[in-house]
This record gives sequence, structure tokens and C-alpha cells, in this order.
Amino acid sequence: MNKKTHVDSKKKDILQAAMRLFATKGIDGISVKQIGEAAGVTDAAIYKHFKSKDAMAMEVFGQYCNSYTTLIDFYRKQSGSFVSCFHKLVDEVLGMHDEDQCGLLLLSQHHELYIEASQSQNVRQPLEALTEFIEQGIERGELPKQDARLSGVLIIGAITRLSVSSLEGELPQELIPLATEVKQRLTALLSKGQ
Repeated sequence: MNKKTHVDSKKKDILQAAMRLFATKGIDGISVKQIGEAAGVTDAAIYKHFKSKDAMAMEVFGQYCNSYTTLIDFYRKQSGSFVSCFHKLVDEVLGMHDEDQCGLLLLSQHHELYIEASQSQNVRQPLEALTEFIEQGIERGELPKQDARLSGVLIIGAITRLSVSSLEGELPQELIPLATEVKQRLTALLSKGQ
């Protein structure tokens, strides 16, 4: 039983190191050896868990997509006004960024593997969940008529750009202090409609 825990923790270490490197340097910009060095494991240990670097990248991307999609779906299903639930969602996303800056960076990349995962029926994208959330607000009469998908793209683009700007030093490293203004501006975008 201890051996399984050790193996699971090594896989987690590998995935964490890969996520950071994929997010900051891209899939093509790093090697399996660099991932192993960052995780403190050998290449053999990596290949024990993953067939290839691409398989590792797909798993990392799938985990992050799923976590953000699940979060959006959670707030879409909550009682309360659209704006109230949307603001809680934005607070949580900014908090997640402050705990793990690389997650949003990873989702903002456009590597062929991620595009393939996006088109796969097995990976539901955060954009799909956000579009449904916005459509719900429109159907309830809480938001004006608008192209919900376009609004979702604009919101996700703004949030991922906040993450990039934070990493590049254009904004503070922690985004939570900006939460009030971010929520106001994103809500204004949704409130204008067509």
C-alpha cells in the first residue's frame, strides 16, 4: 500500500512540474528530461506513468479544463441571481489563479494537442459551460439578448490575459485585490448585450 501511495505522489509531482513547464514554456519548448528534473524523477519514472510527453500534456490539459468547467457548472446551478453567482465564480477563479498561476496560462495556449482535446467529445471546455451559464442569465431575463458564446470568449480572454499580465509583471502577482473592479467590468460587458 505504501508503494502505491509513493507511485501516486510521483505521478502528481510529474504532473505538477509538467503543468508549470507547459504553461510557461509551451509543450514544444520543453523536454521529458526537463520535466523529470523539475519533478525530481528520472525519465524512466515518467515513462512508467505516461506513454509520451504528448500523453502527459493531454492529461494535464484535461485536468485543468475539467476543473474550470466543473467550477462554472457549479455556479450555474446555484440559486440566486446571475450576477451574484457570476461574481462568486470570478472571485473563485481569481483565487485559483493566486494559488496556482499556471492553470489559466495553460488553458490560454493554442497547441495542436489542446485544440485536438477541445474538439474531442471527452473534454468539455470551460467556454461551453460559460456559454450555457450566460444563456441561462438571458433566458431568465437577467441579461439582455446577446451572443452568449461571443460574451464567453470575451470573458475567458479577459481573465486569461489577466493571468498573462500578472506573470509578466504588468499587474500584481495576486489578482484577488483587483476582484471588485474585474467583476464590475465583466458584468458591464454582459449587461450591455446587443
